[in-house]
Amino acid sequence: MSRSSSKQRPAATLVAAVAATLAVAVSCRSVPARPPVPAVPRAFTPEAGLLQPVIRIGVLTDAPRVSISAESGVTLSIRTADVEAPRRVQLPVATLRRSGGATPATRYFRVQVASVTDELMARDSADRARAASGQPATLAWNDATQTFQVRAGSFETRDQASALARLLGDAGFRGAWVVEQAREAAGSGVALLETREELAFVAIAPSQAGESLTVDSVPYRGFLEVRPGEGAALSVVNVLNLEDYLKGVVPNELSPNSFPNIEALKAQAIAARTYAIRNRGQFQAKGYDLCATPACQVYKGKATEHALTDRAVEETRGLVARWNEQPINALYTSTCGGHTEDGANMFEGEAEPYLQGVVCAAERKGTGRLRTSASTQALGEEEGLNRDVALLVALGVVGARSDSAAGVKGQAGNGELRDWTARLLESLRRRGCDSAVAGPLGRRAAFFEHLVASLCWDERGRRLLAPEDEGFLLRLEDAPTLRSPAERTAAALLVQEGALSPFSDNTLRGDEPVTRVQALRVLARVAEKAGAPGLLKAEVDEIGDGLLRVRKANPGGSEEYRLPDGVRLFRSLDGSHAAVSELSLIGGDKVSLVAQEGRVVFLEAEQSRLGAAADRSSRYYRWEVRLTPAEVEKGAARYGTVGRVRDVEVRRTGVSGRVVELAVRGSDGDLLLKGLKIRWALGLRENLFVVDRERDPGGGVARFVFTGKGWGHGVGLCQVGAYGMAQAGATAEVIIRHYYPGVSLARVY
Repeated sequence: MSRSSSKQRPAATLVAAVAATLAVAVSCRSVPARPPVPAVPRAFTPEAGLLQPVIRIGVLTDAPRVSISAESGVTLSIRTADVEAPRRVQLPVATLRRSGGATPATRYFRVQVASVTDELMARDSADRARAASGQPATLAWNDATQTFQVRAGSFETRDQASALARLLGDAGFRGAWVVEQAREAAGSGVALLETREELAFVAIAPSQAGESLTVDSVPYRGFLEVRPGEGAALSVVNVLNLEDYLKGVVPNELSPNSFPNIEALKAQAIAARTYAIRNRGQFQAKGYDLCATPACQVYKGKATEHALTDRAVEETRGLVARWNEQPINALYTSTCGGHTEDGANMFEGEAEPYLQGVVCAAERKGTGRLRTSASTQALGEEEGLNRDVALLVALGVVGARSDSAAGVKGQAGNGELRDWTARLLESLRRRGCDSAVAGPLGRRAAFFEHLVASLCWDERGRRLLAPEDEGFLLRLEDAPTLRSPAERTAAALLVQEGALSPFSDNTLRGDEPVTRVQALRVLARVAEKAGAPGLLKAEVDEIGDGLLRVRKANPGGSEEYRLPDGVRLFRSLDGSHAAVSELSLIGGDKVSLVAQEGRVVFLEAEQSRLGAAADRSSRYYRWEVRLTPAEVEKGAARYGTVGRVRDVEVRRTGVSGRVVELAVRGSDGDLLLKGLKIRWALGLRENLFVVDRERDPGGGVARFVFTGKGWGHGVGLCQVGAYGMAQAGATAEVIIRHYYPGVSLARVY
């Protein structure tokens, strides 16, 4: 980082300006030495009964008090400070708190410098606060705010803390403020309230093998160790088999409900296992291996386990990704926006050959290109009419003659409309109801009433249209052309169901004749809304050699169909329909099709305007954030002072197009941000963005518009991309090798 500012005083000068005040504070406080983690023979603890390998997870690190139970009670392995020999105690429930808590608490003051959701950003803030002030700075997860809170110093008076807040404010921490905390009298261990003993060590297991331990209503496998934590808090550590740990990680990192593909979940299991093995012991000084937050891997115990992710863990048991025979640092990100980034551009010191940016798409099984001899010539002016008519022809609602320009011209006859309605009911496999419209159906409003009555939708209108809905939906310029209550209800219901839309002049033209084009449009939309059994919604599994295999959602399973030369092909681009002569399909694409005697006669592919990236289904694939110069200044102040922000300038981009160097240009100089600090300073989801500027009347920047893609750091495996690849037919091994180029996979146990 480089910065230039005539008003920026060196940190050493700032420290000296308040050195006397801080010196008083240091001399006044008494911080007891933290007791070492007691050594207890492994045979004495419940760990002897666990399947190896075992891992320790800090599930609670700042709990003032915990209650631990199991259905049949709990067995405690304890050792007190005055008795060297350990012993076991059985209780219905164990309630623990930090020893010494009965002594009245004292108050002390700290300075909060940050409250953020990203632990890497919190650690960066703590490091900078320590460097700027010479005071200790810590971070702790706050469940209430769901953020990591960074606090510096520890003082007996508010004035002393205020001096540090001013110092940190001058050093760029504009939001630094004084907080008051309670410090309980120092205790060297853990108090067991049921026996009123002070314990030097406690491990808790269920009394009955196979049961789960519950910590404040959250169930966990394995056993628990409770240790003194920071200040007056406790640390609760879940000790369990590594594979059981992964069962509580994978569903929280890649939801099996939102992304139900076994190969994607297996890839996530491999990455999570590799990360855990590579980083085990990261928090050894605190008595555990890994934390349970997003800073490590999200772990929520047994309650979040799912049958599909359990299967993913079991089928990959012991399997890890390796480079030079060692487990890799398997970083992963939620949504990479179509391309991952080189690790060195985001994380200092992560210039690993397997953390190279790659396109978020891979070797795709089942890719195919279809061509048809069927005409794509438009039948009329209305968008998508070809598609609607082709669907009705395929379903047998209208004859093949309608699938031509001549067949859709002119006014629909009374017999024609009644016949089409009856055939629609047959395609829906419904009995239908008698229509009260006895006369001609030439008027549009009369056709609406007849169609709704024939579908037996009268009751739908009575029960599902709220009293205010009809008036709201029929705020038309020509409302009087709907002459009767039945016509009004029918029109309102068809509008609500999406089968009917007003013309561009906000009319329904109820008194005008029904044209074939208009009738066919309404009938096609009703067929889709009512769910014609002949119209299959599915996902492409594989395509080739004139055959299409699809995966069906309901009922499940797969089905194979022949693809004749004259199949009608259509493309739906976010609801905009077009007839095409050629269509590219990829495994996982959503399609609608109608088949007759095993042959596809109508096929429409749903495609996204977002493109072909494997992670395009993520709701964070595209986003936009608007910031004023003042908001940019406030965010950038975490890293330096630039005065009034005039502009931001992209200095360097990575292989994926991510911004890896950004200059914030201000009245007092420039501030160069690199890697993840760009995202943190601007409060963006990702570094993959472009910048536009809205100008004020004087030509200055009124607002920066950041349009971006993705969510996360963008390095390593893309979780939503893994799902997209799996939907396209990629196996877990292919996914892992794609996102971590050059790695090998091996079972290490």
